Amino acid sequence: MSSRKITVAFFVMAILTLLAACNAPPPGVAPTTVLATTAPTIAATLAPTTAPTTATVPTSTAVPATATASILTLTDSAGRKVTLSAVPQKIISLAPSTTEIAFALGAGDRVIAVDEFSDYPAAVKTLPKVTKGFDLNYEQLVALKPDLVLGAGITSKDVIKKLEDLKLNFVIVGSEKTTFATIKDDISLEAQALGAPDQAKQITSAMDSQLAELQAKVAKAKTTPRVYWELDATDPAKPYAPGPGNFIDDLIKLAGGTSVTASAQQPYAQFNAEEILKADPEIIILSDASYGIAPESVKARPGWDVISAVKNNKVFPIDDNLVSRPGPRIVLGLDAAAKLIHPEVFQ
Repeated sequence: MSSRKITVAFFVMAILTLLAACNAPPPGVAPTTVLATTAPTIAATLAPTTAPTTATVPTSTAVPATATASILTLTDSAGRKVTLSAVPQKIISLAPSTTEIAFALGAGDRVIAVDEFSDYPAAVKTLPKVTKGFDLNYEQLVALKPDLVLGAGITSKDVIKKLEDLKLNFVIVGSEKTTFATIKDDISLEAQALGAPDQAKQITSAMDSQLAELQAKVAKAKTTPRVYWELDATDPAKPYAPGPGNFIDDLIKLAGGTSVTASAQQPYAQFNAEEILKADPEIIILSDASYGIAPESVKARPGWDVISAVKNNKVFPIDDNLVSRPGPRIVLGLDAAAKLIHPEVFQ
């Protein structure tokens, strides 16, 4: 399985995990056993991604970390109190987002292992992997003797309990309700744990500057087109899409669009195709392009030929790695989305 397919699988499994934990589905959505038991099937062929963006990835100028530091106690995103007696020198990351943040902070040389889904930056690909699929190898993890383990908001309570039982320092960064704005807080939290607060300020400042530049361009747009952002259409009759209260919904708004699925009762939800047809999106963005979901296959779905986006050839794939990982590259994701929704302001 390619790294891109794995990344998409990771994100969709995250969504399914979150959906399984919710008490009630959104209106018109019937419960389905796939939420608690299986990940979507991933197609063998890949759709093309959008052209590379000219925006830059916010990074920092790192300073060498030392093993000595005063005792630090912090509260992670899961509300857990974590005490660190020194700046961690051996870090293991269990999510692509926390991996990317660590490297952006200049702490990549201290990352000794990662999860199977982490594939950016390139240096990550040569690191040992402590997961196979979604299963964590606890024996390998303990043998590596990490000073700190980084997990994301999708890390299960069972995994957290096991790591705490193993007496490992463990920090959760982010949650299922992570928004575009709180991603900066997540970067600062991880920086606090890694002893790199100044580096975090450099990164978040660069993100703010890029956001301001993009907002100035989007402000020139004269419309707010209806956008359907597809996360997973393993079952085209019941696709997954972002609801309110998450960073993908924020991407649509910040890029100058109006999400046709924003009325859902969950951050990530499953919809009936009829709901999408009725909403008549003017633009369709496919972050499930790595499953092989191409504009042509969307146009071929029964009944979808009446949708404005289909009729006007405004069905676009997008690089899911940029828009599914809540880290410094999310500004690149926003840039890519804005260019699809309002290409006229970038000309």
